[in-house]
Amino acid sequence: MISRMLWIVFGGFLVVLILCIAMVGSKVTGDDRNADMSILQVFAQQVQPTLSPDRIIMEENIYLCGDIEEVSRKTAGSLGVKTEKELKDYYAARGISVEVRKNEVLAQRRVNDFCSYHRSFRHLGIHDNKLAVYQGPLGYQQKLLRVEETFPLHSLSEDFQVKLQQAMDFLHMTPETQAKLRYELEFSNEEGLNAILENLDEMQD
Repeated sequence: MISRMLWIVFGGFLVVLILCIAMVGSKVTGDDRNADMSILQVFAQQVQPTLSPDRIIMEENIYLCGDIEEVSRKTAGSLGVKTEKELKDYYAARGISVEVRKNEVLAQRRVNDFCSYHRSFRHLGIHDNKLAVYQGPLGYQQKLLRVEETFPLHSLSEDFQVKLQQAMDFLHMTPETQAKLRYELEFSNEEGLNAILENLDEMQD
């Protein structure tokens, strides 16, 4: 009887011992896996696509009118950057987006202004139900220059009102309508604009 009890106790001890070994082994294996993952993550962070020192970077300005102007060309070496991440960080700090292509790198800055060609352009439109003058070509109302307070919209002829409304939705007009609006409501400089404003009485009812 005593011998049987000893075997039962011994058997229970073995079961507990095996469970403990399994738990410890599982923890060690888990730690090893975590260590392996950490090593892989560090390795992945360190390995970045490299840039040749003579890799050309084209710097461009994108203007409100959509025109793109190349302003300079630099090399990765002249900027002191060696990887794509360093390059993107360099330009991101200056508010410039970077696109790395197969044979070129574009660094593009969005400029809150019109290009040198369109900067002098003016066009007529509507603001607060009054005749308004905008800088730039038709289709771009980012810069309101002035509102002609003496010319509320309702005082103008219906035909002219329609044209002004179309001007405010210029980019959705047909090519034929756009051409007509450019001829009547878009001006390459202030002189052309002032000439039409001086005769605006003819557009009133």
